[in-house]
Amino acid sequence: MFNENLQQTFEIFTWMHFIPVLLIFTICALIIKYQEKLREKRYFNFLRYGLALLIILQEVSLQIYRLYMGIWDVSISLPLQLCSVGVIMTAILLVIKNEKLFQWFVFILFIGASLALITPGITNGYGFPHYRFFQFFVSHGLIVINLTVLLFVFEYQKNILYKHLLYNFIALLGLVIIMLIVNVLTGGNYMYIMAKPPAGTLFDQFAPHPYYILQIFFFGIPIFFHLYYLPFFIRNKRLARRNVQVT
Repeated sequence: MFNENLQQTFEIFTWMHFIPVLLIFTICALIIKYQEKLREKRYFNFLRYGLALLIILQEVSLQIYRLYMGIWDVSISLPLQLCSVGVIMTAILLVIKNEKLFQWFVFILFIGASLALITPGITNGYGFPHYRFFQFFVSHGLIVINLTVLLFVFEYQKNILYKHLLYNFIALLGLVIIMLIVNVLTGGNYMYIMAKPPAGTLFDQFAPHPYYILQIFFFGIPIFFHLYYLPFFIRNKRLARRNVQVT
């Protein structure tokens, strides 16, 4: 599980990639299918507290791993990458059940985690069965699973509106400003503001630093925000049409 010979053995779009992603989205589909059952009191609290605990434990395990391997460093190890923020934020949301806070981060976190699963940027390319392979898919998978629970079991999807795209853009801009300050102080590259991540991610499609930041903000974010909002747009249009017909 900690074999260093497994470096650079992960290959995108192979069984090593497809199996964990298929498992994650199968779990999400089952959550959607059985959402009413999961909403029952005897399952609800077990589900939300269990998922919150699980996602925090995997983050703790990552910190322990880095300490054990002697690679913990303030410039890379703080839980301040976008998906690390997703780990902490979804755990908090599952516990405190704050829909308003959810609406400020739902698109940021869903886009970040799902795109990471589509084009995994696993540290040093560790493949199966290395710890980092499992940790990557567990952490990003749990973000998507937790958001699915919040959307469907908590029923937060019912109140998602177009204005929440603006909320998420403001929240993302705030995170970028904070991480820029942290990066200057620590010499880090949190949220990949100072440089692109290693090859093999969606960042490969963008221009070199710093121009890719402008491309992401002016093209990537509007496109992906609207793409992920599309199901809610269709749902809201159908509901509006149904209400008109009823009245």
